This record gives sequence, C-alpha cells and structure tokens, in this order.
Amino acid sequence: MSDHFALQLLGCDGSTWDIEGPDADAQGVFLLPRPQQFYHSPAVTYWIKSGGAGEKYQGFSYAPRKPLFALVTHDTDPDVWRALWSDLTLAFGDPDDTFRLRAETNDGVRFLRMRLRQHLAAFEAIEPIVGMDPHLFGCGSVGVDAQCDQPHWYGTPGITSWSLPSGTSGNTTTFLHPGNPGPVPIWPRWTLTAPATWVLPDRSYGQEDDFGRYGDDDSANTWTSTPLVAGEDVLIDSNPDEEFMVTVAGGLGPLMRQGGDFLVYPVAPFTAPHNVTVAVSGATAGATATIECDRWFDTPFGRSL
Repeated sequence: MSDHFALQLLGCDGSTWDIEGPDADAQGVFLLPRPQQFYHSPAVTYWIKSGGAGEKYQGFSYAPRKPLFALVTHDTDPDVWRALWSDLTLAFGDPDDTFRLRAETNDGVRFLRMRLRQHLAAFEAIEPIVGMDPHLFGCGSVGVDAQCDQPHWYGTPGITSWSLPSGTSGNTTTFLHPGNPGPVPIWPRWTLTAPATWVLPDRSYGQEDDFGRYGDDDSANTWTSTPLVAGEDVLIDSNPDEEFMVTVAGGLGPLMRQGGDFLVYPVAPFTAPHNVTVAVSGATAGATATIECDRWFDTPFGRSL
C-alpha cells in the first residue's frame, strides 16, 4: 500500500472501512491483491466483415462493470474477530442495497456505486485455510462479486443556475456551463421553472457524425422547450439511458407536448467550463434555469482536465 491512494468501502448501513492506503487496516479490514474491474471502465467494440479477412470497426459501447474483490478481517481475540467479520458483511446488505467505494488521491475524490450480484463468498479467498475453522487463525475473508448500475467512477457534479432578473423575457450570454473534465461523455440535467418557454444550449462539441448529422455544424445548436404553464416546473435528463422530462410533481404534460423534440448531444470528454447563452420568454421575474453535469471518470484517479 502507499500514501498516495486511499480507498474506503462505504457500506449500505452507513459504515466506513479503510481498505487500502495510509489508513488501511484501521478497522481490522484490508483489501486482498488482484481486485478485478476496479480501474478502467470496461468497453466492447463492434465490427462487421468487410471482405476477405478484413473487418471494419463500427464503434464501441461501455459494458457493465462487475467488480470482484476480497477483504480480510483479523484480530487476535476470536470474539472481536467474529463481531468484526459480521459487521463487515452487513456493509453489503443484499442485492436490493447499494454500497460504494471511495477513492482519494491528489486528483480528488471519486466514487463507484455497486450492488451484490450474488451472496458474499465467506472464507474462500485465503487458500491455506479454506474449509477450516477461521477461529483457529483469527482471520477470514469476504469475497465480493458485484455489479455497477453505471460503470464509471464519479465525482461531485458541476452545477450552474441563472435567474431572470426582471420582466417576462430575457437572456444571458455568460451562463457558465460546467463542462466535462473527464474522459467519458456526460449528459446534462436541467431544472426549469414555469411559466416560461426556455431556449437552452445543445452544442455538438464536434460529435455530429456520432449522432447521424454528417456534414452539419451543430456547434451553436439550441433546444426550445414547449411553453410551460404555471405549476409545470420540469426536471430534464438528456441521458438516453435515463431520458425523461417530468414536472416536479411527476406530470408528463410537457413531455407529451414536446412531440419527441429532445436534447441531442452529451458534453464531450475534456471540455473546459465555458459560457453559453440561455434565454427565456413568457416568464416572470425570478424564473430560473439550472444545469447539473455529472463528473464521470473511467478510473479512480488521473485522466482529467
């Protein structure tokens, strides 16, 4: 272990376990070597036969991340060790519960959320004592086979808001878009107040070809919301895996009226914060637009702006 990378297990029960780094073993638990799928986000590529022995690359998508790792618990007092081992198993809950890893380096703090794929494997990771009474050795292992709902490490989202200072319409050209410091495309989420009609940035960031817009220039593309009536403050997630446009109260009226016209582009990797234009009409003073951009990373450290 080193002083440059700290890794914690954050249990679904609120517990915290230092498993790697300068404080590893502080609670009598540490990570065994050779964990799997802790680092780069897994991906699969797609190819088609192109004649002869050749194949033509078609693209890739991120695959499910399925971390596999083992933790060791130990104490010279068998009663203390047994309680420690039991407490550790409670940190994982069952597959309905989620737990996290927290990684900290000079690059910042990142998290990876996951849940069990199957029940814990107890006392199977330390080969010489497999099948023996762990009380004889004062130690035992917990094998974890997990899967992530989304495969990327994540940090604290970037959030920016703007409010109409007066009148019923207006715009700002200095709305600070949070950008995307990581290597993974991210999809903005917006919260818009009503009544209002909003015009939001939907820039391509050079990704036109990836979205079937060959030869077009969408570097200044915008998106216009359906007119929102009073009481229709909306939450918008442009991620196609999560895509929704619902009112704060849960209604789908704005989505139905939008007629399938939706935000197109994610924010490209390694995009610095930048100014964009946000406009509103048919509103009241104080109408507010808020953007939230996740911070996704394919690794627990490095690879960012």
